[in-house]
Amino acid sequence: MTDVAFAWDRSARAVLVDALARLDVRRFVVETRPGELAIASVGRLRHDPGGRHVLAGCGTALSAAWIVLRGLGIRPVLSFPHDPVRPDVLAAVTPGADDPATTSDWDRYLALRAVSGPPRGRAVPVADPGVLAEVAGENPWPRTQVTRHPGSRGLAVAADGAGGVDRVLVGAAVHSVRVAAAVRGLTTEVRPGEQGSVPQAVVLVFEG
Repeated sequence: MTDVAFAWDRSARAVLVDALARLDVRRFVVETRPGELAIASVGRLRHDPGGRHVLAGCGTALSAAWIVLRGLGIRPVLSFPHDPVRPDVLAAVTPGADDPATTSDWDRYLALRAVSGPPRGRAVPVADPGVLAEVAGENPWPRTQVTRHPGSRGLAVAADGAGGVDRVLVGAAVHSVRVAAAVRGLTTEVRPGEQGSVPQAVVLVFEG
């Protein structure tokens, strides 16, 4: 379930709608509020204690919207409103100053269409630690860390805290890692991380 209301021109709105429509989660709404783009949660899922999957899905939408804004030459500013009237609004992005997109920004924007996984058949895990380090290094989200997962050849994504915002940020970080892998022609698979007090996920990375 995706609903997008975008205050800028029609072509910019179409670009955002296209990017969000490609996500494999739908429990979010992207809407405009005065001067900002808001990411809100929608409903609950069965067998989802605390709405963890919904919050992570909102993080995925946040990451995709951020990448689109950079592709449009806008420098986004992130905030987490605490509005008792709208508790469903989890994150907000304010368009900052104009900032022309870089080659890396364009690569990430184009890679939104290429994010794929889990791989089919006999997938070959990426073994090169340098490649995994490059992918891990493209996580721009605060309060999150991406490191080598000790139990696999994948990457562990974890938050510094245990709140709802942290779950959103982990979702955004996971999506950023998947986009970074897609830029390099790699496929990914997301698995739950270790059960604990802080939200975690594991991103397995495979040759394309």
